[in-house]
Amino acid sequence: MIANQNEPNPSSFLCGSPGLEKEQKETKGVEMAKVPFTLLALATIACFMVGTAVAETHVVGGDFGWFVPPTKTFYEDWAKGRTFKVGDKLSFPHRTGANNVAEVSKSDYENCSQTGTIRMHAQRNALIDLKIPGDYYFYSGIGLHCEVGQRLHITVSN
Repeated sequence: MIANQNEPNPSSFLCGSPGLEKEQKETKGVEMAKVPFTLLALATIACFMVGTAVAETHVVGGDFGWFVPPTKTFYEDWAKGRTFKVGDKLSFPHRTGANNVAEVSKSDYENCSQTGTIRMHAQRNALIDLKIPGDYYFYSGIGLHCEVGQRLHITVSN
């Protein structure tokens, strides 16, 4: 059906202005230009949000904290199923003097030795930034704490 030029356009009643149809035709190109830009902006934001993981602070041992564990595999079990990423932090809640956190090599970790300690964190509630991907090894360097299971190995991913 061809519309009569003299008859009002039904869409003009819906939009509230008989002259709106003409305005819509004139601005249609401008509106179409805004749509791709808006979609591009939203897509960019979505990609940024997906690509940017939120850093997490992992409290080692959960509510138990960083103390001589009830079992030899306690900290190993705690770390299972967790994902550690670059930018995350490890929090080691403990009492100063009763425990410490030694960051050590794989060999020192396996032997509970301190021949090549990377860093020693003696302060209460040590907070360690995970800055690069790879394996990290920690244990308490007090007495025989390492030998009874107060040690932690994690792998940090990008």
